Amino acid sequence: MPFLLTNAFLLTALAGLGIPVLIHLLLKRRNQKLKFSTLRFFEAQDTRSSSRRRLRNLFLLLLRLLIFALIVLAFTRPFLPNNLGGTASRPRRQVVVVLDRSLSLTAKDSGGNRWDAALKAARGALGALGNDDRAALVGAAARSEVIAPFAPAPVTAQKLSSVTARPSTSDLGDALREAARLIANSDDAFESSIVVVSDLQRSGAETLGAVTLPKDVAVTFLPVGEAIAPNFAVTGLQLSVSETNTPFATVSNFGDVDGATTAEFRLDGKPVWTRAVPLPSGGVSNLDVMLPKLSPGWHDAEVRLKGGDSLADDDVRHATFLVPAPVRVLVVENRTEVRSFEEQSFFVLAALDPFFGGTNAGTGRFTVEQIRPEGVAAKLRNGKTATPGTRTAAFDVVILPALKTLPAEAVGLLSTFVKAGGGLFLFGGEALASSRFNAEFAGLLPVQVGEPVKADEELPWRIGDFDRTSPIFGVFTLEGGGTPGTAEFTRRHGVQPGVTATVLARFDDGIPFLLGATAGTGRLLFANTSADTAWTDWPKHKSFVPWLSAATAYLAGRTEDRLLESGREFATGTEAVLSAGAKAGKTPFTLRHPDGTESSLTASPEGLLAFEAERPGIHGLRDDTGREWLRFAVNVPSQESDLNALNVGDAGRKIVHQDTEGSRPAGLFGGDRQRQEFWRLLLLSALLLLFAETLISNRTTA
Repeated sequence: MPFLLTNAFLLTALAGLGIPVLIHLLLKRRNQKLKFSTLRFFEAQDTRSSSRRRLRNLFLLLLRLLIFALIVLAFTRPFLPNNLGGTASRPRRQVVVVLDRSLSLTAKDSGGNRWDAALKAARGALGALGNDDRAALVGAAARSEVIAPFAPAPVTAQKLSSVTARPSTSDLGDALREAARLIANSDDAFESSIVVVSDLQRSGAETLGAVTLPKDVAVTFLPVGEAIAPNFAVTGLQLSVSETNTPFATVSNFGDVDGATTAEFRLDGKPVWTRAVPLPSGGVSNLDVMLPKLSPGWHDAEVRLKGGDSLADDDVRHATFLVPAPVRVLVVENRTEVRSFEEQSFFVLAALDPFFGGTNAGTGRFTVEQIRPEGVAAKLRNGKTATPGTRTAAFDVVILPALKTLPAEAVGLLSTFVKAGGGLFLFGGEALASSRFNAEFAGLLPVQVGEPVKADEELPWRIGDFDRTSPIFGVFTLEGGGTPGTAEFTRRHGVQPGVTATVLARFDDGIPFLLGATAGTGRLLFANTSADTAWTDWPKHKSFVPWLSAATAYLAGRTEDRLLESGREFATGTEAVLSAGAKAGKTPFTLRHPDGTESSLTASPEGLLAFEAERPGIHGLRDDTGREWLRFAVNVPSQESDLNALNVGDAGRKIVHQDTEGSRPAGLFGGDRQRQEFWRLLLLSALLLLFAETLISNRTTA
């Protein structure tokens, strides 16, 4: 079969062969006849050297003509088709099968299980290859991976039996890039193509437009599943509780028709309530989650949908939360034989525990006990607070309204209590004997307290400046948080702050209102007013409750206002990273999985614990002492619940092809798998002949 030319019109350049011939003729040396009187002074020359010179010049002419002809022929790009003589032989093929392994492939629709259909389609693509062909397998999940490199198709097909879908997202764009890398590093004698087996879920196919493939690499999509499938899912479970937040669960309808489902909320494995949830097409509903009174510690929660739909794994969502142990408060009351609302501590008790003394107490931040002054020593003594820094008291904070006197033993135990990490909140008032008070608490007080001072009846004092960075007044820095400046104060003590005291708030005339100090590892506060309404009307204002709650929590070392703390949550198919703190570096931990099995983890030197989140459910982490350190939830990614898919045409139009010729080294006969090109060989021959011509033409001859 004759050669074919890519640029046959360039053969006209062969007419330029006449140029070297013309130059040769014009520069041809002609012998001149000269007359001499005698030849005896000339050296005799061999006539054969002249003949050799003529032959050499003629050879150089032919060599230059050949070089010129080779260059012209190279530019015409001659080639021979691989199918010589029209035979039925075809090029060897290599196919990269990209198999979508995301959670949506486990869905069921009218065509059956999508994963079974995907495996069948992949086997069909591999079965269509010949004995001389080869195939590779790339899995598309949260991270794309090469499951099988290039090998004969039957060998690659055997790998499919061990491949399963994973409860994670997929990135088809990243999987195509992985396939392109396999092809780029392979033998270019093969005709390459990519086959994508996927349900073409929109969330996984949105990155297809970011992929650029070689122009000669064809991409074929083998779709499985329906373009739109009915599916309800629990897409959120938020259990964080504070004074402004309530728990809720989110249920979504990803189908194209209206429908309804039933949701069940379970707490610590026990059903709490069941509700019918009607949802329009594409609708979302937030269900309030009412939590019963719970004991302190870790708890597990779960919202589960009843009734089948296309995807089962997203019908349940898990969460963990921690109910912190309440702040234990001991309030001392010295008034006897008075009605409860006449007690000095009445408003303190009402602010910290509105149901104090009742039977319907709910979950709160504080547990409060009221006691007479003579019982303080016994309460503190039972707490074993004798050693500073090792507090094991039954209380976190002690609140002392104005007292005339306190037993000496109680004063000493209070000092030890604070230095060991406890909190002490002191109030002024008429009953406070300044000299005795200063003497008894000399080692703790952040202030020297003087005698009471009365304000002008027409100009009561108000709170002016206060430390906005302190958690005690943090609530007043929020929008709608109110202000303490509306309260009026008619009496106060003359005070002299100590050198270690911090003034946290002042009256509008600059006199300190709230002073703080530390002793050992504990904290103290002194409020320059009464705890009741004798000296101020603040207990009747709404701002009193958040202020007193924040101050008490501050003394206990609690700065969060949450009644419940949600645990961490991770999505399946991702790497979970937990921080145990730098002090836990290289410490062993035990990880408990939802099925009850356990595995070992060791913290990094920085105190980080990293592992693959693969199993949905509740996981627990215990330290090397066996204490449960943390619980967290692992849930399937919510974006996998939307089963709406692209059609094949839209998916194909997203992919960008470009001519990548020259992007990798080609063989001597070119990199086109459909033909053998010879222009490189021609140019190489011309280069070699040009080198030979240079050597011959510069050789000196006799």
